[in-house]
Amino acid sequence: MKKTTWSGHAKCAFSFGWDLDGETIWRNKSKNFPGGETFIRSRSVGAFGPMRGAYRILDIMDKYHLKSTWFIPAENVARYPQLVREIQAAGHEIANHGLDHSPFYGSTPEAQLDNIRRSQDIFLQVLGKKAVGFRPTGPLLPETEDALFSDSSTLYYSRGLAEEEICFCTASDGKQTGVVSLPCRQELDEYIQMVYCSYPPIPTGQDRIAPYADVLAGFLRELQGGARFGSAMSTAFHPQVSGTPGKSLIIEKLCEYIASTPDIWCATCEEVAALWKKSMEE
Repeated sequence: MKKTTWSGHAKCAFSFGWDLDGETIWRNKSKNFPGGETFIRSRSVGAFGPMRGAYRILDIMDKYHLKSTWFIPAENVARYPQLVREIQAAGHEIANHGLDHSPFYGSTPEAQLDNIRRSQDIFLQVLGKKAVGFRPTGPLLPETEDALFSDSSTLYYSRGLAEEEICFCTASDGKQTGVVSLPCRQELDEYIQMVYCSYPPIPTGQDRIAPYADVLAGFLRELQGGARFGSAMSTAFHPQVSGTPGKSLIIEKLCEYIASTPDIWCATCEEVAALWKKSMEE
């Protein structure tokens, strides 16, 4: 495969991917529990993201002059339009994270595509344009992916894959498409390492919150590995997690390292996908 020359001759590309899930993820987790619709504590964890955490993250990004991509369920785009417009005005990308963070998009391609269409309609109404990137919150049928990859407005598809962080063009009906895949591995998902809620039990078994120093060390090691092997990396970070006072120090240290390391090009997912696609066409 042709080797990509990243911007500024950096050795790897890195994208902060912020999943602004808000209350949606906790509502979906709680609804199957008795009285789950009345749970307050777990949903307050989610609400902290758009109410407080997002603003703290934006301040840190601004301090180090770094741009990022915010994957937002369309429900939250409609619920927090002022915040979303502020994120956009600060030079960050807004990308599609489904309609309401449901793990179920529908049982047919038509239902799944209607879900995506409705979310894009909200993006268009609030922000004046559709999202060019998509990070699904649940599995899509092959026919749905084929339609998504054939849509000229789709530039990239970000999903969790158990492989090395490289870009590649997605395939539809056995043929390569122009839609770039940006893998996002669990090693760069702080939710998995640090989210905690007693009921509903997250994680199951309750025996975890990772030491902050260990989490930071793991993220830094992934960056060092990316620079060594020329990767393109995207995170699945969450303002409701990383935006808390203590955990935000992890992000600040990470930003400080990135801003002082020429080998790392920090850009939006849209910028990374566009540059990689252009380099493959040359």
